[in-house]
Amino acid sequence: MFDPQRFLGLDEMGLRVLSWRRLGRPDGPGLRQIRCEPDSHDARWCPSCGAYARVRSSWLRTLAHVPYGDDAVHLLVRVRRYECVPCSRSWSDDLEAVGAGRGVLSVPAVMWALRRVCLDSMTVSACARLLHVAWAVVDRAVREQGMLLLEQADRFSSVRAIGVDEHVWRHGAFGDRYV
Repeated sequence: MFDPQRFLGLDEMGLRVLSWRRLGRPDGPGLRQIRCEPDSHDARWCPSCGAYARVRSSWLRTLAHVPYGDDAVHLLVRVRRYECVPCSRSWSDDLEAVGAGRGVLSVPAVMWALRRVCLDSMTVSACARLLHVAWAVVDRAVREQGMLLLEQADRFSSVRAIGVDEHVWRHGAFGDRYV
């Protein structure tokens, strides 16, 4: 039985699953829509005066998540807008741990796409097809996250030795050469 809370790591993202459904043919790849909401109870307290706020409205934010098998996964996150009656302030649920800014990909989906493109030599269009999003969305996310990782100064701090591969000679049709 498919348990999205456990299999998709939604606990770590602070989300609670409300319902899910699978769209598409039963014998082929499809799309799993997971309807969820933030599991934080602290969001209802006003950051200014500390009063308990009421839910003013809500909307759905759709985020592409890491594929599950052959199925693409889209998170339909219910984002609440709160209103504090005593101080007339309003705010929304904080979803920075789920998806950065107004992005279309969840944080784990960005890292998944980056690993597939950089380590597995998968094309950006293949990643976009598996995530059911546009090519430009995956391309922009992979470039931005890749640049953030490359700019980290301490990424080689744990390296103690660098190995050199002795196979640097390539045999080719136009003669052998040193690579």
